[in-house]
Amino acid sequence: MEMMKLEGLENIQEATSKLDRASICDLKIDDNGVLKDVKKFKGIYNNTKGEFCASVYPYYNLVQHKDFFDSFAVALDKLNIKFKMSLSQTGSRAFCDIDFINNNIKFDKLNEEFMTGIRLMNSYNKSTGLHVMPRYTRLACTNGMILTRNEKTVSIKHHSKLAKEIESFVEKKINEIINQNEDLQKWVSESMKDSCEWLVCCKILEKLITPLKHREEVLKRLKISIITKIDKKTKKKEINYVLDNEEDSNKKFNRWEIYNAVTHYLTHGEQITPHIENIFHKQAEKLLVTPLIKLPQAKIGV
Repeated sequence: MEMMKLEGLENIQEATSKLDRASICDLKIDDNGVLKDVKKFKGIYNNTKGEFCASVYPYYNLVQHKDFFDSFAVALDKLNIKFKMSLSQTGSRAFCDIDFINNNIKFDKLNEEFMTGIRLMNSYNKSTGLHVMPRYTRLACTNGMILTRNEKTVSIKHHSKLAKEIESFVEKKINEIINQNEDLQKWVSESMKDSCEWLVCCKILEKLITPLKHREEVLKRLKISIITKIDKKTKKKEINYVLDNEEDSNKKFNRWEIYNAVTHYLTHGEQITPHIENIFHKQAEKLLVTPLIKLPQAKIGV
């Protein structure tokens, strides 16, 4: 399902109605040709796709993608907060990005401005619970930023009481995310002061972004190329990093620059699924909150 960008409660509710729906079903097992009930478990069945998703305990609270996302849209509408919403789903997971209109935060000392928002996640296969995370968009380059190491981030398991009473905490969570941004300012400020040599940057990214095709795209944004060759003796692939401009041999990058190279790719790169994007946002966040000296580095040329 392609990303849909929406405004207006009616349009949003119409769009969420097109998301997959699921139901709790009884499970049976074929015991030598005899169908028997599985008493201690139930199943989640994706009615839209006609697929079995997962086995669960009977007290599992199934939350529909539509109901979860609509609860935030309705609350924002009641609070008279203007917003835009984007929806996507992949497999059994669904993602919802909310951007608040006219609620930007500006850090004058850092010369940075961000649009605030929320990312919501839900799944039918137990791969994720109900997730509520602060989301920011850096306006200088429209990079999306998802922050999970934040006290405003919430992950609710489907068997918890909150999953059944989701509407009771939505308004409180919205107000927290809109009004508290101290963590972001602290992390951005510290990351701007922490730099390393360009090759060290490559070593760090090799640990954080292990798939070569994704790491190559990130490094392009730092004007670094990857050259690969196969060692004739060992038959192993060798990876070398080369600056596009040889005159930049003393080039250094701070954590903020490296972080933005990753988020730029995740936001503007092609063929990035919401699931892959979410995984790499968690890796990128390590760059934002961890001093370079504490980040793991790969051994290159060995």
